[in-house]
Amino acid sequence: MASTNEAVAPAVLRVPGGNGSGPGGPSPLEELRASLRRLLATLLERAFGLALDGVEGLAAWCDDVAARGGIRVNALLGGARAALGGRNPVWGALLGAVGRMGTGAKVALILALVLALVLLPVTVVLLLLVLIVAAVVAAIRTAGR
Repeated sequence: MASTNEAVAPAVLRVPGGNGSGPGGPSPLEELRASLRRLLATLLERAFGLALDGVEGLAAWCDDVAARGGIRVNALLGGARAALGGRNPVWGALLGAVGRMGTGAKVALILALVLALVLLPVTVVLLLLVLIVAAVVAAIRTAGR
């Protein structure tokens, strides 16, 4: 009768020498260890799966924000990416902002920079003239007293 019960219910607790587990079969402690290993593997697999799903969702959200965010958001993300990479966050922000600009805005920015470089000597000369005039006015005022 014992052999029929084992065939019907294979998950019966095996006690060494008590319910048919022979000396060659695994001991209850070994079975417990194997079960705990399988349980731990399953828990780790599920936990890493949940964490991976969360990270993928966050990455998708960041991509969505970067795609729709405009120049300011891309500058912020570029600065953060550069800071995390150990580079200068200001350059990262500038590159992020310029990368989001349209072609016309990039051309206008380049023209403004070229114009600033061309007009820089004129600006310096005008500044020196203002300083010379201020010095002459100050000298005339002090001489008139």
